[in-house]
Amino acid sequence: MGVPWDWNTTGRPGARTAPSALRSRLYSFTIHAPGLGGDVDFAFRDLGDVRVAPGDPRLTYTRIQAAAAHAYKAGASPAVFLGGDHSITRWTIEPLVEEGGVGIIVLDAHYDMRSVTEGLTSGSWLWDLYSRHGDLVDALVIGVSDYSNPPYLRERARRAGFRVVPRLELLRRGVEAALEAVDEFLSRNRGVVYLSIDADHLDASVAPGVNAPTPLGLAPWESLQILLHITSRVRPRGIDVNEVVPQLDPQGVTVATVAKLLLYTVHNTLAKWGDGR
Repeated sequence: MGVPWDWNTTGRPGARTAPSALRSRLYSFTIHAPGLGGDVDFAFRDLGDVRVAPGDPRLTYTRIQAAAAHAYKAGASPAVFLGGDHSITRWTIEPLVEEGGVGIIVLDAHYDMRSVTEGLTSGSWLWDLYSRHGDLVDALVIGVSDYSNPPYLRERARRAGFRVVPRLELLRRGVEAALEAVDEFLSRNRGVVYLSIDADHLDASVAPGVNAPTPLGLAPWESLQILLHITSRVRPRGIDVNEVVPQLDPQGVTVATVAKLLLYTVHNTLAKWGDGR
């Protein structure tokens, strides 16, 4: 399901065009993946795009939440959402929280726990979700970048009980630092798990076409190891990708990289857990 919404963007707009670009790239790939041990016969059931209301966040959020609830009931798992800016995750997760709580694993250079006194931001969705639901929401954020976040967000994450793995921890200890954090997180979250992939967690050299490019971000190989580990341990109920800006993406490298990471994630989920139907 596409969610072509980027009116919460405070940086470089354009993520509203990402669902069509990501679809085009996803559908250009085959299902043959010898590295995953062979083929898994699957296809995406495309539910189209949420009918956003430009300039009307309240109506759009209502529609995103209703569409997400429909996607979860459509029969297959995981449900996949193509954003859009990261604010969409606040509403694609809401139906799962209402079922009894959710554990969220986020790949992101930012905490996304900001507060704003005016206007909108895509950097507040996780704080908004926690503020409303409290202990029904748990989170692990992997890839938080130095020099990219105001200091008060670290304290907010600590108070909420969220686990954060900074980018530099991965450089110092290797990707194993993230894998250990995933294992610990899943040991205390045995219910519904949701996976959110913000393209700006990737290094700017491989993901220039994002809202907020990240120097010294994760390499795709690191991200891939983390995503394969997550989906080998748990079947995410929902997965989203967000913050891709195709207009700012020379040669389409960001779209291609994110689409392939998503395809690996879905493919490994189905190879490990079946088609969910």
